[in-house]
Amino acid sequence: MSEKKYKQSHIPSITTSDINYKDRAKFIKEYYTKNLQGKCIVNQHLALKIYFTSAGKYELAYGRAPYLKKVAVIQCIAELLEVAEYNNFGIRKENDPKPVLGYLNFKAKVIIDGKMESVRISVLLKKDGKAYYNHEISVKKQTISRI
Repeated sequence: MSEKKYKQSHIPSITTSDINYKDRAKFIKEYYTKNLQGKCIVNQHLALKIYFTSAGKYELAYGRAPYLKKVAVIQCIAELLEVAEYNNFGIRKENDPKPVLGYLNFKAKVIIDGKMESVRISVLLKKDGKAYYNHEISVKKQTISRI
């Protein structure tokens, strides 16, 4: 049996050159508020509605200092979540609020400053079945395997 290969329908391209890292919190808050907050997208693979609330903005802007690539990815996070492939489920954390069921983890690809990168995006799933962008983005350089 052959394993089905995931093929992302669109790979966005972004740059970090317009982002002042010292002003990253301001950049994130302004971009998120203007372009994401209050919106809902549908992931093509799970037909899952994913909501963007203010909680995602504040955690991303004021949580542990995000690295520049992670800040840049916010510019295409909605686009990525629409085409991202479901990867796995993470159980709820001990300190999570009671309505949290766990976390849906997705994977996608993005071109950052001309280089292909792999991205993991976490989406919070509540017991009522609603899913919310969870401010978790991990960027990892794409590895090229040679045969």
